[in-house]
Amino acid sequence: MLRVKLHAILLPLVLPFCVAGCGSANHHFVYTVGTNSEGIFGFEEASGGTLSKISGSPFSTGSVPTAIAVTPSRAFAYVLSSGGNGILAYTFDKSKGGLVAAAGAVATGSGPVSIAIDPSSQHVYVLNQGSSNISVFSIDAFNGTLTPISGSPFATISGPVSMAMSDKGDVLYVVSPTQGIASFSIKSDGSLSATQAAIPAGASPGFVTVAGNDKFVYVADSAGNAVVGFSVSGTALTPISGTFATGATPVALAADPQGKFLFVANQGSNNISAFSIGSGGALTAISDSPFSAGTAPTFLIVNHSGDRLYVADRDSGDLADFSISGSGSLAAASGSPITLGMSPVWIAVTD
Repeated sequence: MLRVKLHAILLPLVLPFCVAGCGSANHHFVYTVGTNSEGIFGFEEASGGTLSKISGSPFSTGSVPTAIAVTPSRAFAYVLSSGGNGILAYTFDKSKGGLVAAAGAVATGSGPVSIAIDPSSQHVYVLNQGSSNISVFSIDAFNGTLTPISGSPFATISGPVSMAMSDKGDVLYVVSPTQGIASFSIKSDGSLSATQAAIPAGASPGFVTVAGNDKFVYVADSAGNAVVGFSVSGTALTPISGTFATGATPVALAADPQGKFLFVANQGSNNISAFSIGSGGALTAISDSPFSAGTAPTFLIVNHSGDRLYVADRDSGDLADFSISGSGSLAAASGSPITLGMSPVWIAVTD
């Protein structure tokens, strides 16, 4: 995906590049959605990490928004509407972080639960829990319109609940509570090919993430109160010895961009486990971990600088903001948490 819109006349050509890039390189934004509010709540991240509401936020969505993703090119954002089994497109409002509805909703499979965008901003991937497949769309670089690619949707393991893309954008990892974890290679045209059949990933795998520059994959085992790790060779996964204890009911994971730390949202114990990642992928608990969170932390994400962790506290209806120290410990930021008045379930950040 490149920028936003290209006209045959020079002036409109310049404008979209400004929408995605001019002045926005110094602005970083955070967006969250919740299934009980048809809106996207947007915030600007100040240099010190504090968050301020974006003008016009919340921005309207379809029913039951379950996930949001921003293209690496900073041209478009996409929101899953689980209630409508569709995906909606938005463009950025210059450098202010505002979102403007673009193309109309496009149908996905049944029960879309997770979204990923490739590093080149050319394709969007949607994991459909109800239909056990992945919808793949090509992105129109000028207006954000999505078009299903040939062969989409692609079958996956049964009842998938989470997926994660490798940093290179060449592999998708998918987990199912009943089948474990499977991997799919991503071809140059965006299509998928199964490369490793599902292997066990704990008692009830519910979330997957990639860390360490694609060297490791981690899965949250919500029933086992643990993280299960795998080392990566090509598309093959090899279990890392042992499991790593978390708080109660871990439901989401996030690694920092440098691959030094892994953070876990423990929904049952209302806290965040923090680990350092060893050279072989083994996890070591950070001093003073776990760190207190709001009620039922459901999703978390590290910003692109690796110095802030944002947490969606579903049942307390807030967005928490933590600074990450050089040792991986967490400290609540000034003004955190931010009360949203809805139950957040997903967060996206821009670079």
